[in-house]
Amino acid sequence: MAEGFALLSWDILGWAALGVLLASSISVMPGLGGAFVLAILIPFAFALEPIEAVAILTAAIVVTSTANTITGVLFGIPGSASGVATIFDGYPMAQRGEGGRAVSAGLVASLAGGILGAVALGAVLPIARPMVLAFGPPEFFALVLVAVIVIAQIQDGETSRSLVAGGLGFMAAYVGVEGATAQFRFTFGSGYLSEGFPLIAVVIGLFAITEMIDLGRRRTAIAADASTDSMGLGWSGTVQGAKDVLVYWKTTVSSSLIGVIVGIIPGMGSGAAQFLAYGRAATVSPNRAQFGKGAVEGVISSDAATNSKEGGSLVPTLVFGVPGSANMAILLAAFIGIGITPGPEMVTTQLPLTWMIIWLIVISNIMATLLSLGAAIPLARLTMVKGERLIPAIILICLWGGFTASFNAGDLFVVVGFGFLGYALKRYGYSRSTFVIGFVLGPLLERNYILSQRLFGWSFLLRPWTMAILSIPVLVIGAKLYADQRNRRRDAELVGPTS
Repeated sequence: MAEGFALLSWDILGWAALGVLLASSISVMPGLGGAFVLAILIPFAFALEPIEAVAILTAAIVVTSTANTITGVLFGIPGSASGVATIFDGYPMAQRGEGGRAVSAGLVASLAGGILGAVALGAVLPIARPMVLAFGPPEFFALVLVAVIVIAQIQDGETSRSLVAGGLGFMAAYVGVEGATAQFRFTFGSGYLSEGFPLIAVVIGLFAITEMIDLGRRRTAIAADASTDSMGLGWSGTVQGAKDVLVYWKTTVSSSLIGVIVGIIPGMGSGAAQFLAYGRAATVSPNRAQFGKGAVEGVISSDAATNSKEGGSLVPTLVFGVPGSANMAILLAAFIGIGITPGPEMVTTQLPLTWMIIWLIVISNIMATLLSLGAAIPLARLTMVKGERLIPAIILICLWGGFTASFNAGDLFVVVGFGFLGYALKRYGYSRSTFVIGFVLGPLLERNYILSQRLFGWSFLLRPWTMAILSIPVLVIGAKLYADQRNRRRDAELVGPTS
């Protein structure tokens, strides 16, 4: 640990600061996530010394999700796919005039998650291999299925409509080539659809375009019912958001641990981390009825998991040379290009470099949080601007962000099409949140189901951990039915004496 810290010269910290600045500036724009940041930095990094290149690349990749909070909370626009769950409660908070508080809570939770992710990375290195191999396809299948069912129970509106929305999300995810048989599904002969719908174009359409349509219909500002004094734009809102993270410290810690575990498992990704952490927080919270309506716990849980996931993703990437996510795959290629080969050497002969990376995770998260907090206050004032002034600019940004999904003109049609679909879902009470959760987790569910069937047949449902995970929605639904029955009895008792 001390040897790693000794490598952090002022030059190295300067390159890390540059990586943080570039990553934060780019990732706040919808659609331009970690892969885009690395694509820009890699050619530049190859011209540096290896240790300097490690500093700028590591600092950039671990903070690409931090600035997502700003656009997600204030405008309902996910900066990338890893910032979707923040919108569920962050944007409703901005609409009722608590944008500053929500942004601060999300950023401080991101900082806490990033630090806990770094700590976990250091602690997990000696036992990383057993953790990676602990779960098999049956357990992954059960985990994803339970996540969708549980979240459908806690979304605003009827559970049946949330489940229908989740099913529609699954169906949208299955457009394209089926992995096991290479068969084309729902492509209608279109070469563009053979790759499926680009995730970032879908989420921008569902959330950003939908909200702009709704904002144009209402002809108001985003924070329609808030005065300037109640926006929490000053330090009072910032301080309150930071206090919220301390008040809900259990949510912060548990969500960070979920992010670390999901990050360690190759292929799960930040999409799964944020949704699993959000679902867990909503399930155990005494304020679960507020989730989806503006619960600060929802913002904290998703942002803490998203940032801590990066520390977890570095475990298989550094120790085994197996990328934990798409961003880590690019980082792995970049490391190899500069002459550093991830693998067992990273915990033996290259251990000081590994500890330097862990220190960089902590320092970079602190830098990114301070930078984002400074930018959040002036940006929050935009929520007071009339919609007709914001809508054209935001739509242009959204179309550009969607176009960067694959730089194909079809992306623009996907953004607009899913924008109108999202507006229809919102108007008729179907959960857009559950839709996008189904869309993100659908391929993971299908892949692990097929593998489970081929390896174990239907007996995969009888594996102990699989049965334990699948019992969770039974308990959640039972608890909800019991609470509903109790509320009906209480209402009947209150009404009875007056009739």
